[in-house]
Amino acid sequence: MLVRRSYPFRELGLLSRGLNDVFGGANGEAGETMASWAPTMDVIEKDDSILLRAELPGMREEDVEITVENRHLTIQGEKKFEHEESEGNYRRLESRYGSFYRSFSLPNSVDQERIDAHFSKGVLEIELPKVEQAKPKKISVKVQ
Repeated sequence: MLVRRSYPFRELGLLSRGLNDVFGGANGEAGETMASWAPTMDVIEKDDSILLRAELPGMREEDVEITVENRHLTIQGEKKFEHEESEGNYRRLESRYGSFYRSFSLPNSVDQERIDAHFSKGVLEIELPKVEQAKPKKISVKVQ
């Protein structure tokens, strides 16, 4: 016969903490997981460049600022909550709003002078071209 111990109060505590993170604590404030956000980033390395892709749904290109300084690329911006008047009340709000800041150290292989960015349909793409490496030169040996 298998005897399994049950800890109902421990499981209830875990459930309570999880609900507080989602719906807010006893004082009605959102939990830490809901208070801040950062856009998801994909980093794709190609032969001649590195591509950074950030998902920024609901944002416009003027909401985002990109800077490069001392081999650091910084992406920052703010997603604003735009309240629409309607007959109903929000029952649950899972979309993230507020300021964000992401910073990346650039490898020496990136040509900082040729970085290019494009924003379309809520997706920011930053292309980081690689510097052209000196191609090996073949030297022929002459017989005298």
